[in-house]
Amino acid sequence: MQIEFSEVAKKTLRDQIIFLENTWSNREIVIFLQDIRKVSDDLKNGRFKLYQKYYKDIRSALIGKKHVRMFFRKESETKIKVLLFFDMRQDPQKILELLQ
Repeated sequence: MQIEFSEVAKKTLRDQIIFLENTWSNREIVIFLQDIRKVSDDLKNGRFKLYQKYYKDIRSALIGKKHVRMFFRKESETKIKVLLFFDMRQDPQKILELLQ
């Protein structure tokens, strides 16, 4: 399975890393990135349904210290698109705006 990151996912991941660099230790950032790798590996190995259903065909996983949710969607039988990285301490209404 191929994993593709949307432009929104790239931007929100970059924003999260900048935030984490200012508030977390390097060790915690490494754990955050390892969590992303683990979820990506699970998705590559066909474990899409392992993760929580968010809305219709969109699923999500909590990563890092469980403050960030990674949203993704199965685009086809061979491709999964990562849609967004969202800090769960924000207003949940922003999720809908960012996913559109």
